[in-house]
Amino acid sequence: MSRSVTQAALMIMLINVLSRLLGFAREAVIANEFGATYLTDAYLLAYTLPYFLQAVLGMALVTAIVPVVTKYLVKGEQEEAWRIASITLNWTALFMTAFALLGVLGARVLVMLTAPGFDHFTAGLATTLTMIMFPSVVFMGVGMLITGILNAKKYFLVAAFAPGFSSLIIIFSVLFLGRYGIRYLAWGTLFSMVGAMLIQFPVLKRVGFRYYGDWNLRHPEVKGLFYNLLPIFLGTAVNQIYLMINRFFASGLTEGSISALNYAGKLMNLPMGIFALAISTAIFPTLSEQALQGERRELGLTLTRGLKLVLLITLPAAAGLMALKTPIVKLLFERGAFDQVATQMTAEALFYFCLGMFAMAMIMVITRAYYALGDVRTPLCLGLLSIAVNVVASIALMPSLGHSGLALANTLAAVFNALAMYLLLRKHLSCLYVRDLARSVLKALGGSLLTAVTALALYSYLSSSVFLGAGMKVLLLKVVLSVVMGVVVYALALFFWREEEMLAFWHEVKVKAGKMK
Repeated sequence: MSRSVTQAALMIMLINVLSRLLGFAREAVIANEFGATYLTDAYLLAYTLPYFLQAVLGMALVTAIVPVVTKYLVKGEQEEAWRIASITLNWTALFMTAFALLGVLGARVLVMLTAPGFDHFTAGLATTLTMIMFPSVVFMGVGMLITGILNAKKYFLVAAFAPGFSSLIIIFSVLFLGRYGIRYLAWGTLFSMVGAMLIQFPVLKRVGFRYYGDWNLRHPEVKGLFYNLLPIFLGTAVNQIYLMINRFFASGLTEGSISALNYAGKLMNLPMGIFALAISTAIFPTLSEQALQGERRELGLTLTRGLKLVLLITLPAAAGLMALKTPIVKLLFERGAFDQVATQMTAEALFYFCLGMFAMAMIMVITRAYYALGDVRTPLCLGLLSIAVNVVASIALMPSLGHSGLALANTLAAVFNALAMYLLLRKHLSCLYVRDLARSVLKALGGSLLTAVTALALYSYLSSSVFLGAGMKVLLLKVVLSVVMGVVVYALALFFWREEEMLAFWHEVKVKAGKMK
């Protein structure tokens, strides 16, 4: 990747770290106040429906708008880019308002379809919470389109912090109003989406965006954008559909199964949300520019370097989480109503989720390449096939592994999807630099094994020490020391093996740190 793309990825990572830390603070506050009970099961089920649209339709809107706006910015036709963006914003706001009304009116049916195993009381609570939170999809849709416009102009930082700002609002709603009931958490969640949208407005003005009250749906670029939106939506929906499948099956399992899968999924998604999302976001405008200019070889090189970076980071992260699964969950969540049983359930699910972390990270990067190339069908078809794999694997594994079997089913489906998409890229790109990628992956796998062994060995040694004692502060010290030592061992292994992408990335970190002094 070019230096500017690497620097953008680095800055997005730093903001994502802050946003994810706030996200985990949000989860910890919710866990402390409500635990892993029917209350959180109902809230998470209700939250799934609007969050599904935020994570999927929102990402689809970003993915659809970036190449179109980039096309006109590359040609120097900025006013036309703003006109197209304005038309898209207008219709999106209208569609999402209508959809929100349908969601509120049909809340009971949605809960019955997505969680048939809920008892009458839990289903009623989930219905009420759904009615409160569903209007958030309007603000989500507009906010994510603004994110896409800013990304096309290569302004990433405020958009990257928007989820963190949303988490802050939810944290305050729990701290000050949570004692009065979980409905106030639902209201806080709604207002958090409003905040995530509003925080981007000043930057939108700064990049020179000009709003047009234009509703011309016949504009060829707008027609093409909305035509591609459905397959992009379905293609990016795969991971969220996995979660819905989990909650569908888990609603009939032991109480707290949905919550355990949720907390485990949040932990597994931490490295992806920080690193994989940053890298895929930073390279997408560049991939779009290279595709528009017919630079297929350069596009293949950008893609390969993006894949190398996400794998070099997510493989050791997964290994570390698997090795320290129980102490990490205990440290982050075990307090208040979140007891030892909830910790064990969450840790078991986390182990199986992490086996597929590399595949989910690959998917985030590879799909950007397909959409930059104008191919929206291949990710859709393979995504639908992977959903079928997930359902079959869930049915097969759930009787023996319970909720952990659902996590393993997600992993198997993601691995199938990632490998199939990568192999089929050959119809667009003659050179995928497979040997170059394979060398990096082998180094990452070797270093990841050393990371897991080191972290687990040090944690076991510290746990057996009679000098440290017990308590959360001691647990924090043991986990931090184990993680730091694992990271050090991994970094030393990559430097010893002269992994070029990590060396180049480290150079950019030093350059950026020098400028900040």
